Amino acid sequence: MPTGARILVDSLKREGVKVIFGIPGLSNMQIYDAFVEDLANGELRHVLMRHEQAAAHAADGYARASGVPGVCTATSGPGTTNLTTGLITAYWDSSPVIAITGNVPRSVMGKMAFQEADAMGVFENVTKYVIGIKRIDEIPQWVKNAFYIATTGRPGPVVIDIPRDIFYEKMEEIKWPEKPLVKGYRDFPTKIDRLALKKAAEILINAERPIILVGTGVVWANATPEVLELAELLHIPIVSTFPGKTAIPHDHPLYFGPMGYYGRAEASMAALESDAMLVVGARFSDRTFTSYDEMVETRKKFIMINIDPTDGEKAIKVDVGIYGNAKIILRELINAIVSLGEKRDRSAWLKRVKEYKEYYSQFYYTEENGKLKPWKIMKTIRQALPRDAIVTTGVGQHQMWAEVFWEVLEPRTFLTSSGMGTMGFGLPAAMGAKLARPDKIVVDLDGDGSFLMTGTNLATAVDEHIPVISVIFDNRTLGLVRQVQDLFFGRRIVGVDYGPSPDFVKLAEAFGALGFNATTYEEIEKSIKKAIKEDIPAVIRVPVDKEELALPTLPPGGRLKQVILRDPRKSS
Repeated sequence: MPTGARILVDSLKREGVKVIFGIPGLSNMQIYDAFVEDLANGELRHVLMRHEQAAAHAADGYARASGVPGVCTATSGPGTTNLTTGLITAYWDSSPVIAITGNVPRSVMGKMAFQEADAMGVFENVTKYVIGIKRIDEIPQWVKNAFYIATTGRPGPVVIDIPRDIFYEKMEEIKWPEKPLVKGYRDFPTKIDRLALKKAAEILINAERPIILVGTGVVWANATPEVLELAELLHIPIVSTFPGKTAIPHDHPLYFGPMGYYGRAEASMAALESDAMLVVGARFSDRTFTSYDEMVETRKKFIMINIDPTDGEKAIKVDVGIYGNAKIILRELINAIVSLGEKRDRSAWLKRVKEYKEYYSQFYYTEENGKLKPWKIMKTIRQALPRDAIVTTGVGQHQMWAEVFWEVLEPRTFLTSSGMGTMGFGLPAAMGAKLARPDKIVVDLDGDGSFLMTGTNLATAVDEHIPVISVIFDNRTLGLVRQVQDLFFGRRIVGVDYGPSPDFVKLAEAFGALGFNATTYEEIEKSIKKAIKEDIPAVIRVPVDKEELALPTLPPGGRLKQVILRDPRKSS
């Protein structure tokens, strides 16, 4: 007669789960005991992470790289609460993660039992949904429900919290659900509003300077082909949010980069100058539109295609809102445009945007004797990798350099923590991505500060033979914080500079990984090629001057037009 733990494992397997990232403890130990045979016969794989935050990030990376939910597990108390940072990261970036947490027995809940934590209270505002299992017979239905909730509408993380005494209970007759059943929950429907489509088509056709802004919703809807077809049909330039840069091949002639706080100046200026903006699968984030007033003052027409109808009301009033699956709606919009049969000559507008790109390039690609420049490091790494390599990032200056300089050539190959900006995301997310796509080379572009947040999981990468490559931009400081202190706090730099510890090469070798100290562009290329050939985890330390800035940037609270392109410390 199967136990609650066995029913849980079978429920996960019925949803297609192949990999579970986690750490066992008192309150989820029975789950581990239940899947021993599944590990032995290869039906499941468990990856023992070194911290629960990293388990959530790994599940997140798995989801973003594969398009299906990643799964993680933790014990009660500190195990559960350690998942919080990883789950809110997934929540803010709309990534489907399923977290299974064990809890204390029902009989002692609310009595300050050992390692008791209120999982429902902890997660209710940082995840899409939290499920508290009360009876063994609820497990099959709620596991199915969890996967449904995580993947429908705007994707997001779901927590299933189970008191450990339920894992030991047994149930003879199991009713496996055929479909999800969540009272009060409805998936966002795709509504084909013909009048709205016609209005949107007319706006785009008649606009002199239209632009398309794409976000990660384009990736989740697999709508890249439709975006490109629409852009090519009307000769419309494309810009993206920071995370949305993973949606469009950067070598497409109509893509001009991510706009926003640390985005490319040409993308931001084109967005400001446009008279109509089609927003697809993106929200009006304050990192993209740093001043809503500035954007409204342009008096442009806004068209929004989004799975979440509330996104059109949060910051900027849209002229046309069409809500549902972006792929379906874009196809209908293309048909509406074709049926109207009108086009406008946009050669002058495209020329204008290309002139922006050429003008701003003079500020980006500068050389400095004796120093490795971030743009050239990125270019060197890009040239050493295949087109479909998957790249993750940590959070910091290196992430902003990746925003401006990393070229994404295939959709779903650039994974970063953008909404929450979580340091430590890079390495575990890369590990999850590698397990989701073992045929791909996976590289973590990281900073010294960010890497050290979760770097102990290099032990997992070695033990589990997950051959990811971490390139660490080592400037011995919390670079992005230092930059703001330097430029906007009167050079009152405090609490950000590291000493000589650690030696990243020795650290990597201590874990059993390859370690490289790459001090030239040639050494960077050679290190990457050797790491790929050896097929084991590797760390490549690249020295970067701590005075190096992440540019373009804006002053705190600044408008896009206030973009800073040159190092202001050298202007006098």
